[in-house]
Amino acid sequence: MSVEAPIDARVLELRSPDTVLRPEDLAGARATRHSFARSVIRRASADGWDIALGRVDLDGEGRGVVVFDVLAGAHRWSFVAFSKTIADADREDRVVAASWDVTAALVEGGVDDEDVERLRPQVTRQEQGRADERTIIWTRANRSGRFFDQVVDRLARGQQPDPHMFGLSPYLLRSTAFYSNGKFGLADFERFADDHPFAVPYRAHMLSAWLLRELGYLLVETCAIARTPDAARLTGKWRRYFGLGNATGLGMVPYVVNHPEVLDAWMRLRELPLAAVVARTAEPGSPDVRRVRELLDRAATFLHEQGLEQPTPYTSGAELAARLSPLTQLVDEYDEHGTMRGQPTNYPWRLLHDVAAQVDAEVRGVVASVLIELTEDLDSWVEGLLRCRESRTVRARARVRDLLELIYERYDWLADFDFTDPQQSEKFWFSSANNEEPRRALAGVDPGERVQHAIDVARAISALREELAGTEPTMSIGEFLLGNPRHRGAVMRIQAVAELDYAELRANLLASDFMPLHVQRLQLAVYGMDNFNPQSTDWLRVTLFSGAPRIDDLARGTADDDWCFTPRPTADSGRTTR
Repeated sequence: MSVEAPIDARVLELRSPDTVLRPEDLAGARATRHSFARSVIRRASADGWDIALGRVDLDGEGRGVVVFDVLAGAHRWSFVAFSKTIADADREDRVVAASWDVTAALVEGGVDDEDVERLRPQVTRQEQGRADERTIIWTRANRSGRFFDQVVDRLARGQQPDPHMFGLSPYLLRSTAFYSNGKFGLADFERFADDHPFAVPYRAHMLSAWLLRELGYLLVETCAIARTPDAARLTGKWRRYFGLGNATGLGMVPYVVNHPEVLDAWMRLRELPLAAVVARTAEPGSPDVRRVRELLDRAATFLHEQGLEQPTPYTSGAELAARLSPLTQLVDEYDEHGTMRGQPTNYPWRLLHDVAAQVDAEVRGVVASVLIELTEDLDSWVEGLLRCRESRTVRARARVRDLLELIYERYDWLADFDFTDPQQSEKFWFSSANNEEPRRALAGVDPGERVQHAIDVARAISALREELAGTEPTMSIGEFLLGNPRHRGAVMRIQAVAELDYAELRANLLASDFMPLHVQRLQLAVYGMDNFNPQSTDWLRVTLFSGAPRIDDLARGTADDDWCFTPRPTADSGRTTR
């Protein structure tokens, strides 16, 4: 369903793709109000979705079946979760795991006991199972080896959790995969009409993730009550603090490279609202000024609580919080005097963002996230930006000179990479034969080059440019490809994204110094994840929905849309119920 644009996007001053798509800038990406996680809860609240427990059949260890019923207008879904306990040694962050504490499915319509038993043998096997046409999502998760039992112990003793026990990524359950869109027989998303709630990309995944997080709360309290009948329940800020954990590796990077139209949509999801807000005026003492000041304080508190632990290659939370202090002072100056850095301005948010960008990418990312909170009026329009068409055909009648001109105009950034330098082609990407897990390896040294992923966009288009430069300019592209079929993929890509500004990463994924984490961070921020905790150059831990409303907030009308930068509860943030 299309939404009339509240602004003319053509007149907005967008950041340059040569800045936006560099890994160094992506390294500062953070979730915004338009991230998928915020969007699904906002939509559920606005449209009056009714989510409730339809079945809870759990023993004292949290093993059994849980079903959530979801009513969204004329649509009904069931989230069916199978819970068991597995040995700590069997809990794997990686996709190669063969057993999980929780497996679940999001299914169209209601389910009865017969449906649950029909789903059980397939859903619990995940990759080895087979879905039916009613099933939209398969997912699985594990209990946190660090936090789950500790929280159970505290609640069983009538206490709220110890705020000092949690690291950068506080969660009770950690998800390890979300499968959809035809895989294993799951429902094809093309069946959803434009006005269907799941027509918005990733809406079904985010609903499933939100309910997995809710299941974590249910399991931890069930286990505590089984140990002590009058155990405490999570209360106060604790009842919303925990997110859903996730560990993300290399597999996300090839996806965004192979779907340039999706990358363009994701970047516009971030850049259009930012451009809109920095173009706005604001009066000293206005609600917007007070709101930005409040959110900067909240962000500083959130980051300071993360301490001095260095999440390499990123900045420690405490240091990042300190770097925000001068920005807060600029907002105070504007609120009191109508000036920033002693100069009058009618556009404080443009100046604030420019100053933040001069500090570093991470500070800029925090400030951008704060400023985008002022774009509530753009929510529905921005949601509509996510739908995009992906197609690959060769426009064979185009001329070599036209394609070469397009490359010189749109791919001038290739000058950053000299492919005569061996370091620019040091790595290749492939999926391992035994588990299809994406990996990087050394070219000319490690096995697997013959089945490597085609993610060498920079190298492929550089090679195409050289070939075209020595070709008769008036030759048709069709004739050129007859003699040079290896360039077909590069030609189709260039022609397909010719009108998209944000479709190509300014990066060479084969280079020795390419940092996958920065691209992953962008993708995770678009999903709505935070608490970035790198474990290597290739993967990191994060949380989703930390601080978000719970499903009972929907029924009570307290599912607010103000939960970015959720601070850690203090020792007295929850009242024990014992």
